[in-house]
Amino acid sequence: MIQRIQTLYLFAAAIFSALAAFVLPMYALEGATFAATANASTFGGFGGSMALFSGSILLYNNRNLQLLIVRLGMLVSLVVLGALIWIIQGEGGSASWGVVVPFVNIVLAFLASKGIQKDEAKVRSLDRLR
Repeated sequence: MIQRIQTLYLFAAAIFSALAAFVLPMYALEGATFAATANASTFGGFGGSMALFSGSILLYNNRNLQLLIVRLGMLVSLVVLGALIWIIQGEGGSASWGVVVPFVNIVLAFLASKGIQKDEAKVRSLDRLR
């Protein structure tokens, strides 16, 4: 549902992943800039995180599964960040603006998971009252 704040966080994380996969430069090496499409692991990681974040938006009825998918998306973003650091250090390049996106995705996914947990706590407290 769009009125939930965690939906907006997940939507923003999916948009940032799409931008990082196709538009933003990841690193520069000898004057040339490289995007995420230059390496299959980073491109697949951004695509996977985009799919997980956008798919978890549709799981608003099953909050436990939604929380699991969001945490899996956080893990994928962390793996992509590690892969980017490994690639940049291995090739001797310098990081560009696109490397910030996994950080942003992790923060947005954390905020979304906190919102999902609050919703679950509300539902459980209402179930106790019935």
